[in-house]
Amino acid sequence: MRKPQNQEYALFPQTVGEHIRKVRIERDLSQHDVATVIGVSDESIYFWENGRSVPQVQFYPAIIAFLGYYPVDHDTHTIAGKLQQLIYCNGWNHKECAKMLQLDSGTIKRILLGKRTMTTKIVTIIKLWYQLPQYLKQQHRPD
Repeated sequence: MRKPQNQEYALFPQTVGEHIRKVRIERDLSQHDVATVIGVSDESIYFWENGRSVPQVQFYPAIIAFLGYYPVDHDTHTIAGKLQQLIYCNGWNHKECAKMLQLDSGTIKRILLGKRTMTTKIVTIIKLWYQLPQYLKQQHRPD
């Protein structure tokens, strides 16, 4: 006999795991169902939902597709926020992001930490990528 799942969830989810749990329960899915859709182990879903770990960046595109919305709360009006959203939506690590934007990976890290003065070139590159339709970004994955 299967142990009953706790069907409680946060009405206003704060973490990605809480978002996953809320949507999973609302859709009457098991953690196994969600794990299959996202392409991770059942344990990963359990750990994310219970705040024991957070998803690695490469899983964010599948998580966003499953949820049907972007679950991360940061200021996308800033260049750093736009860059962070590009990274999550595309599942890029810093090296892949740097290659796609034709910038140095150290520059990417410093922008995200707020330790980089923005040049016109950097602002233009990030704004252009940020405005591209999602399907075009996915067609241009780094090798």
